[in-house]
Amino acid sequence: MRFINSLAFRVLGTTLLLSTILVSILTSVLNQRLSDGIRESKIESALNESQSKIFQTENRFTLAEVTAVSDFRDAIDRTITEFADTKGNERNPEVMILQAKSPQSRFLIYERSTNQISKGSISEEFRTRVLATRELQFTYGEILYPSTFLTPVPIERAESALIIGGQMNLKNFGQFEMYFLYSTAPEDATISLISRTLLVGAIALVLVLLLIVWAISRQVVTPISRAAEIAEKLSAGDFAERMQVEGADEIARLGLSFNEMAGALQNQISRLENLSRVQQRFVSDVSHELRTPLTTLKMASDLIYRQRHEFDPTISRSAELLSAQLERFENLLTELLEVSRFDAGVVNLEPEITDISALVERSLEALTPIAEENGSTFRYTHPATPVMTVVDPRRMDRILRNLLSNAISYGEGKPIDVEVRVGEKSIAVAVRDYGIGLRKGEETRVFDRFWRADPSRERTRGGTGLGLSIAQEDAQLHGGVIEATGQYGRGSLFVLTIPRDRSDELTEKLFPRTI
Repeated sequence: MRFINSLAFRVLGTTLLLSTILVSILTSVLNQRLSDGIRESKIESALNESQSKIFQTENRFTLAEVTAVSDFRDAIDRTITEFADTKGNERNPEVMILQAKSPQSRFLIYERSTNQISKGSISEEFRTRVLATRELQFTYGEILYPSTFLTPVPIERAESALIIGGQMNLKNFGQFEMYFLYSTAPEDATISLISRTLLVGAIALVLVLLLIVWAISRQVVTPISRAAEIAEKLSAGDFAERMQVEGADEIARLGLSFNEMAGALQNQISRLENLSRVQQRFVSDVSHELRTPLTTLKMASDLIYRQRHEFDPTISRSAELLSAQLERFENLLTELLEVSRFDAGVVNLEPEITDISALVERSLEALTPIAEENGSTFRYTHPATPVMTVVDPRRMDRILRNLLSNAISYGEGKPIDVEVRVGEKSIAVAVRDYGIGLRKGEETRVFDRFWRADPSRERTRGGTGLGLSIAQEDAQLHGGVIEATGQYGRGSLFVLTIPRDRSDELTEKLFPRTI
């Protein structure tokens, strides 16, 4: 299959197709012209020869002054005898002398033919044409030879022939028809030989063209194929491969440019990888280092928060703000640590057999107080039977909480619909809010890190902008995906879809992509 899709195969295939068409046309035209030339030469030569023989035969009967029937029959016999040794070649054709308008079925007393050829060799239509004019006429037909005289029913053999006929007036005996049947076997053999030669030549020419094109294409395609192979290795992360450069032509310049590009790409990716590692290490280290002072601050904040009623209102409010912001800071550190684990590729699932419907219900119960604080209520729809599958309950719960928290934050106090659907090969959970919605193009950006649909909007619960990004990573760990859609001012729809078997590809969609 790879060879069929290669450039060399397409070049050779195109060359084969076009050269075959062109050579076939040229061969056909040349064969036709040569065949026509051979036949025309045969006709011209045969007409001249036949005209001469008819003239000689008429003169013989005129000079002999034949008047008696017996003498006429002897003269006819002598004339035919002179042609009796013919073998059907151009100079000595088969000859037939017929009385004008005689029956087609049998020979009359004055009718003769060489080698006993059948009278049926001359068609009635052609005889009519001959009698209609003094000019010689010709047609193509067959010489019918009886194979033996010993069998009760003569068995005939046929040989293709050029038939030429003309009128002949014999004094005292009336009008006769004289036909010359020239075998076309030599010409047919010549034409057949020419056709075979042209066919062999055409095939040889096409093969030579293919060989030439293959040799030329190899000089071009081989470096391109090598470049494609190296490009595939580069895309797979192997930056050690380089093209071999020979000479100073365009292909060599391509190889040099390709190698320079590969080197620059390797250096750039190495630099970015180092930078990424430094960044990941920095985020991880900072997050870990901030844990200790944050824990101390959190303990002090909790102590102050519990004693806030003993302070004056200003200090009491400050204690509440301090506790809330420290909690938000702790959530941010937790999410940053999780992001750093995803970037480092050290995240592992802890799968268990779980009822998705029950898991969604627990998430709803945990967030119901927060939803009520924002004026929203949950409307939950799920199958009547448990929806069992193998997932990591902790990560799945985090996905659901992120989707529900996002709906609460942007739902503007309106009801939130949550529904679980089960398909043949997948399970889907949809969260639909009727809040501010999404503008066109924001369906994919909502999963970018630190991106918010409306950063200027004041919300009672400040987010980090990492929740949906982490939720998408968790969904992909389960072989699933989260898809978002929405309309500005009409709300948004987030659908989590996971395969029932994590080894299967996700091909089934259980919710529409529009709202």
